[in-house]
Amino acid sequence: MKVLVTSNSFGKYSQEPKKILERYGLEVVLNPYHRMMTEEELIGQIKDADAVILSTEIMNKTVIDAAPKLKVISRYGVGTDNIDKDYCREKGIKVTIAKNANSNAVAEFAVTLMLAALKGVCTSNGYAKQGLWKKVEGMDLSGKTIGIIGLGTIGKKVAQKLSSFDVNLIAHDIYYDEAFVKNYNIKKMNFEDVIKQSDIITLHVPSLNTKPLLSYKEFGEMKQDVIIINTARATLLDNDALIEYLDKKKIFAVGLDVHPDEPHFDKRLFKYENVILTPHNAAVSRGAIDQVSMMAVKNIIESLKLEK
Repeated sequence: MKVLVTSNSFGKYSQEPKKILERYGLEVVLNPYHRMMTEEELIGQIKDADAVILSTEIMNKTVIDAAPKLKVISRYGVGTDNIDKDYCREKGIKVTIAKNANSNAVAEFAVTLMLAALKGVCTSNGYAKQGLWKKVEGMDLSGKTIGIIGLGTIGKKVAQKLSSFDVNLIAHDIYYDEAFVKNYNIKKMNFEDVIKQSDIITLHVPSLNTKPLLSYKEFGEMKQDVIIINTARATLLDNDALIEYLDKKKIFAVGLDVHPDEPHFDKRLFKYENVILTPHNAAVSRGAIDQVSMMAVKNIIESLKLEK
C-alpha cells in the first residue's frame, strides 16, 4: 500500500513518523515539488495512493476520481474546507484531522501578531533594514478589549495566554465552555456587540460557506483604530472592504496569516505598512510539526486498521 505525503514539513525534525508507516508495510511517497501542488501535479502523484497525508491542496471530485485506490485522507492540520467531504462520503473515503495537535502554536502566533501589530514591530524592522532610524508610534495592550470570535480549542488557548495581560476579554461563539468562560472572566456577547466593542478582533472559527464574517457593514461598526488578526481562514475576511477601511484610516493594524489565493498574497496589501502578512505560518513550529506528523500517521494506521 502507498501513502502520498503532500506536506513539506511532515517529519521535518524526526524520521519517526515515516518509519512508523514503513514498519506497517506502507510505501511513503513525499512531495517531489517541495511546495503546494497544482491540481495536475496532485493527480499525477495520487493516482495509485491508498492514503494521503494532505496539506492545503484541493481535494475536489476531479482529484478524488483520479485516485481509485484512495481509502483515507489524513489532513495534516484541522481545516477541511479544501476537501469535498460529501463526495468522500459518497466514495467511502474516510477523512481525518490532526485535532488539537497545532492549537498551541496557532494561539501563540495570533498573540504574537497582536503584539507586533500594536507596537509596529514589523514596520520598525522594515525601516531599520533600509538604514532608517525612524521610530513608530505604537499602542499599549494594557486596558484593551479583545474580542475573540470562536472560543474553541484555539480561541480558548488565546484567551489563556492573554489572561496574564491587563485586558478585557469578550467572546462570541455558538457553544461555550461555561466553566472556562467563568474561570477566565470572559464576557459572552453576540457577534455584533463583539465587533462594536473590541479594540482588537481575533478570528478563530472555521470557514463559512456563505459570506465573509467581516465585510463593509462590520468594518463600519468597528471602533476607530481597531486591530484585526486572522489566523483562521481567509474567507472570513472581505479584502475589498478591508482595503477601503485601511484607506479611510479606521484600522490601526492588521495581521493576516491566511490569504484568498494561497500560496499567493493579495498584492494590493503590499503598500500598507500597518498590514502584516505571513505565509500561513501559524501552525509551523517544531513542536507542532512533530505532533501533527505523528497524529496524521496514527489516523492513517487506525483508519486502514493496519497490523504489524
